[in-house]
Amino acid sequence: MRLFNLLATIGLCIPLVSAQSLPPQLYPDSIHVPFTLGVASGDPMMDRVMLWTRVDGLSPTEQRTVTWQVAQDSLFENVVSQGLAEARAARDHCVHVDAGGLKPGREYFYRFRTQQGEFSASGRARTLPDLAPETGDPSLKLAVFSCSSVWAGFFNAYRLAAQNHNIDFIVHLGDYVYDYPDERQLNRMPPFEQNDVTNLEEWRERHRYYLLDADLRSARQNKSWIAMWDNHDIDVPDKSRTSEAIQAFYEYLPIRMPDSLHPERLYRSFRFGNLADLHMLDMFYYRGKERHPDSTLSVLGLQQEAWLEGQLRQSKATWQLLGNQEIMSDWLSQGTPKFVRNRRGNGKVFDPGNWNGFPEARERLFRTLQELGLRNTIVLTGDMHMTFFMELTSWPTCKELYHPRSGRGSYGVEIAGPSVSRVNMREAGVPGILIPLVRMVSNRANPHHRWVNFGQHGYFTVTLRPEKADVEVWFVPMDRVSNRERLGKRMQVLAGEGHWNR
Repeated sequence: MRLFNLLATIGLCIPLVSAQSLPPQLYPDSIHVPFTLGVASGDPMMDRVMLWTRVDGLSPTEQRTVTWQVAQDSLFENVVSQGLAEARAARDHCVHVDAGGLKPGREYFYRFRTQQGEFSASGRARTLPDLAPETGDPSLKLAVFSCSSVWAGFFNAYRLAAQNHNIDFIVHLGDYVYDYPDERQLNRMPPFEQNDVTNLEEWRERHRYYLLDADLRSARQNKSWIAMWDNHDIDVPDKSRTSEAIQAFYEYLPIRMPDSLHPERLYRSFRFGNLADLHMLDMFYYRGKERHPDSTLSVLGLQQEAWLEGQLRQSKATWQLLGNQEIMSDWLSQGTPKFVRNRRGNGKVFDPGNWNGFPEARERLFRTLQELGLRNTIVLTGDMHMTFFMELTSWPTCKELYHPRSGRGSYGVEIAGPSVSRVNMREAGVPGILIPLVRMVSNRANPHHRWVNFGQHGYFTVTLRPEKADVEVWFVPMDRVSNRERLGKRMQVLAGEGHWNR
């Protein structure tokens, strides 16, 4: 997160080491050689899903043909789709398959096989459902993650989500991998340096290192992912090499490239029948690069803004979900004690680098929501490393325009979830005894913040039905291997109300 970023150190040295010398929970899948980094599925549609694996042990110029299968059963007796795919050196021997011919709302099993008869692990994939009110009781459950630092702690949250059969899909909002460790969080470091990433080969190595984590592999194997990058995924000191970070992200994630001529355009939508649309936004790559005719800066870029407005206008869904990298709602420092507001931000907001610093662009989006009568908007946000349940309003401190006790004046709601493992206020050095005081001061300056937590890690879930949406944040230990999670907070939005239910 920008509030906690340290200066990156330059250089990367990753010598070959044995699995025994790696930190706990980091090891290849030696049972399924050469598919040692597992399998994954993602970017689901109603009739297809992207499948991923990587063939290990090939020379830098070698390529390998593998077979893929999708079946209705775990024994692969009823195969519904299959074919051949290439593990090419140009893609670091990663394999992507757009497996079609599937039916909506179904769970499928998939696997890969070499010509020598070696099988990958079997994965589970799910297609988008054709949910509509007439189907009875349509519902959808998403698990939402962000900010997963492999050096900071353990990925227990991924494992728990992978084991939860009620979760339909995983949404990752960015900082899936990190370019460098945070010096305040070195809980699971290898016996070799992990410094800032600077080129394509180092980005590939970073992704491979992450996939040594058994819990991350489990989440990719058992749930279909919808992922977006953020600054730590694709930011590099030399901006001319951003395309290399983008290339590695596409290589190692099960993503269908929306525009092959413009790989940087990762924003895209997913339609869950008439129940919900999920619009995955990219404000990191585009913010502040273009201006509107009135000279105000765009946070999404002019083309993405037009695309989002078009998606919202044509949508027939009850719920509009905005997958969002950094908070959209205000986090006001104005109104806090001087020594607090002088520590971060510009004296008015704590982080002018996110939507807080582009009020005209945010107001333009809010006007679109009002014009279209979209009262069921939920913004799903990452990056903060802390948990915020907020309401979307242009004037959070003006009681005539926004009423905190009733929610009147809110355009929708936002949930900014905790990090999987990256540093939050507790690890940043704020004494635990002071965190409640900081929370109280923040809440007084931000009446549109309905609930916050500054010191826990985990993920959140969103369960949608035509009449309501339930959001739960789950706190999970990350400083040790653990199967424990606890419900931090549950809040609800009733359809048509546009605010958290009081």
